[in-house]
Amino acid sequence: MSLNWKKKWLDDKSGYWYQAKVPCIGWEYIIDAYEENSAFEVGLFLSKNDSDVTQFSKKTFKTKESAMKACQVHLQQTFNKFEQLLNKSNYGKYSNN
Repeated sequence: MSLNWKKKWLDDKSGYWYQAKVPCIGWEYIIDAYEENSAFEVGLFLSKNDSDVTQFSKKTFKTKESAMKACQVHLQQTFNKFEQLLNKSNYGKYSNN
């Protein structure tokens, strides 16, 4: 799954961020851009009603591309963990397959 990033501006155009939605689980990745120190921070909203960004990394990134890659890696690692959890819980025995 590849994230589709969109640049969003504050109402007064004083700043911007990047967002990428993951509709199947209701997540929205956020990259905050800080022009003054050329740093990018990553986080995510865990639901559409969430008003606080959950930080999944304390690291700041020098480029938006490296921040975007960190989000992609986080999503893939989370997917892998869910897959392992479902496999361990005998999920298959409850499906119709």
